[in-house]
Amino acid sequence: MDLRLRRSEIPAGTPLVDDYCVVLDGHTIGRIMKVQRAGGAVAWFWSLLLFPSSAADRGDAPTLDAAKAAFRARAERVWPFDPRTMRRTL
Repeated sequence: MDLRLRRSEIPAGTPLVDDYCVVLDGHTIGRIMKVQRAGGAVAWFWSLLLFPSSAADRGDAPTLDAAKAAFRARAERVWPFDPRTMRRTL
């Protein structure tokens, strides 16, 4: 599975810092971004945009590399899915 990160952008085309779209075959299938949690804790939030979704399709990680690894593990666990529609193809 050839997953790639692309910087997220606001509509004006300005890239966001520490915010990435996860791309497969040219289609955005998820997001990884740095977030601040309650009490000031910093985490990397990841989310697989699968439909229907479950709580297992998203989570926090301590580093960007850990978030990428968690995202990949989840995407591989729910494969196969269509990256255009984000629906499972069984």
